[in-house]
Amino acid sequence: MCVERLTIAEMERKYPNEWLFIIEPKTRENTTHLVSGIVQVHSKSRNDVYEASRKFKGDAAIRWTGDDTSQEQRPKMPLYRPRNLN
Repeated sequence: MCVERLTIAEMERKYPNEWLFIIEPKTRENTTHLVSGIVQVHSKSRNDVYEASRKFKGDAAIRWTGDDTSQEQRPKMPLYRPRNLN
C-alpha cells in the first residue's frame, strides 16, 4: 500500500480519470478545500472507492480526477466522516 502524501495536482497527474479514496486529508485552514492526502484506493470504478470508504474509520475524502465535463464525472465530495465510526 502506498503511504506517500500527494498534493491534489500530483494525484491528478498520477491517477488521471480515476476515483480516489484519500486518507489523512489536509485542507486549507478554515475550509474544506482539499490540499493533500494519502491515496488509499484508486479506480476507474466509483463503486470500488465507495466500498473502501465503507470499511474505513476516520477522516477521508473521495475525489474524481477527470475532466468536469466527462460523462464519468460525478460530484466531488470534498470531505466526509464515514457513518460507521463504532
